[in-house]
Amino acid sequence: MNEVSRWICSGAGAPEGLRLLDKYAPNPYLRRIVEAQPAKFRHLLVAKLRPFADGDIPQAAPEPQRPTPRFREQWPFLSDPSCPMELKVLAADKITAYHNACDAHEKLFDCVSPEDCFETAKKVIENFSQNRHISSEFDYYKEHGTILGKHPIFKQAAKMNAYRKMGIAQLVEEKRRLEGAIWRIKSEIAKGDKPHLLSERESRLKAKTEELEAVKRLLA
Repeated sequence: MNEVSRWICSGAGAPEGLRLLDKYAPNPYLRRIVEAQPAKFRHLLVAKLRPFADGDIPQAAPEPQRPTPRFREQWPFLSDPSCPMELKVLAADKITAYHNACDAHEKLFDCVSPEDCFETAKKVIENFSQNRHISSEFDYYKEHGTILGKHPIFKQAAKMNAYRKMGIAQLVEEKRRLEGAIWRIKSEIAKGDKPHLLSERESRLKAKTEELEAVKRLLA
């Protein structure tokens, strides 16, 4: 056995694990959280160093977990023909956001710079928030049988319906207005003076771009 193997087999104490981390896989961010809460995050230290072990190292027995209900079992109304189309669209977005958040969370402990850590953490938070936002809509519909309507998709759907009722002249004016709004948002992003607003600006840009494409299709 090498020293990593001996460390794991002897109980994987945090102090020795941190020494081995610095030697085999330096990661200041992982070191910091293990130092802050050794009991809570020691398993991350073991996972990080296990690839450097040799010999037959026993895997820790997994903790028993309660079975997670399947997606359609948890939200049975999605199979109902009367289910609003917006909720069915959000179902796909919810699954995507969940997997994106999990993938980004796993990458957090491999970050090697503050910039990398920031971007990865941003992805975790944005996708987790998206997932929870959609869950609120699903929980409300499951309990009350009506739409909560706070997710942006419902506001977007209302705009699409309004566009379909417009005449050619109104659509041309909306096209001009949306093109101006998109230009302004792109200018705000290009300045880079308010990085804390970047995510919100990118969301607005995406929404306005989708609206513009819809208006163009109606005009065509």
